[in-house]
Amino acid sequence: MNTQARRKSDKQASPNPRPATALRLKAPGSLCVSIIVMASSLTFHANGAEPQSGIPSISTETFEQLWNLATLHKDARNPFLQEFKLRGRYHGQYWNVDDATGSQSDWEDRRSRFGFDAKLFEKKLEVRADFQSNDGFEDIYDGLVDAYLRWKPASWLSITAGKTKPLIGQYDFLESSNAQPTFERSQIFNQLGISRATALTMEGTRNEWSWRAGVYSNDTPSTTGGSGAFGEGEFGDFNGGISASLGAGYDFKNIMRLEKADIRLDWLHSDREPGDLVQGKYDDIIAASFGLKQDSVGVVMEVYYAAGGDGDNSNVFGFYIQPTYDLLPNQLQLVGRYSYASSAGPFGVVGQGRHERSVAANGGRGDTYHALYGGIQYFIYGDKLKLLAGTEWARISGDEVAFDGFTFLTGMRFSF
Repeated sequence: MNTQARRKSDKQASPNPRPATALRLKAPGSLCVSIIVMASSLTFHANGAEPQSGIPSISTETFEQLWNLATLHKDARNPFLQEFKLRGRYHGQYWNVDDATGSQSDWEDRRSRFGFDAKLFEKKLEVRADFQSNDGFEDIYDGLVDAYLRWKPASWLSITAGKTKPLIGQYDFLESSNAQPTFERSQIFNQLGISRATALTMEGTRNEWSWRAGVYSNDTPSTTGGSGAFGEGEFGDFNGGISASLGAGYDFKNIMRLEKADIRLDWLHSDREPGDLVQGKYDDIIAASFGLKQDSVGVVMEVYYAAGGDGDNSNVFGFYIQPTYDLLPNQLQLVGRYSYASSAGPFGVVGQGRHERSVAANGGRGDTYHALYGGIQYFIYGDKLKLLAGTEWARISGDEVAFDGFTFLTGMRFSF
């Protein structure tokens, strides 16, 4: 059992009233609130507003200079290596979950990663490698996250080989977690068992159309669980099942005269085998993605349908709608989300594993899921440095109610 799993298994749901330890753990949340107040005074100038007299400010140029320190080499005239830069991220958050059965709270080092990007041979070849630590940094190295080569033989085509994301779930999965406006991905996506895998993928574009396809090894160790020391099966042994994906998209922003307007349809098929570490819960998953943005308003929607599971993993359908509104351009943003899921079987819907299931009955399983999230993002330096806070109400029901409560979260996102 990996370190993250051991830490979670040691946490037991506590009956109300909340224990004193939960109260003590509110300190990180209070710290985040204090940081928000201080950051607001430091970022007026960075976001284009005039700083008040006597209040320190950090200019956009200063942030750019700091972040540019990660670029160790950049020379377009070099015939071999045009760019080499370090990459990393830290996502930390305080969470507090309450429902009728109990409450839990803690500070979590949600993501901590470090690696590099390189561009070679007139930028036609890209190399990426990064690894992760785990909660509490108990293991500095807890497995590879991304490790791939990407070749771009033409402006409209890219071919990727290595450990990377399966090409499905445009907004909830394929877009970087640095840019996600909520703390966690949607419930429906999180229960599907999709994770990075050793793969060969192709992506192409033609005018407003785009397409993508990939083949994946299901015995690749999941990045959500770590994989031990470097070299011990980081890419799997290719002895498990094989998955394949196929998808297409259309960009219709010019038709709608919007900043952004696109739609995608993706399909992931898995020839599953016992013991598969990823893509091992369902035979087929279909995802439809839709996004619009104009000025201060944006909305994304994704719909998922998964079929061909075993046991409690009965056919499941779900979707989420996620609007955003910029209160202050490039500085303060409101975020909302409604999530829904239903299953053919009585236990085919699974609540959020990171928080809700820590106190839920029946292992957090039922046949229906509803959730409402409301939150805010404060951008200090865009998505590269920001603070977030949000609250989500969720209900998991079936023959009985497994969970009906609230999760409060506050934290930070830092990346370079």
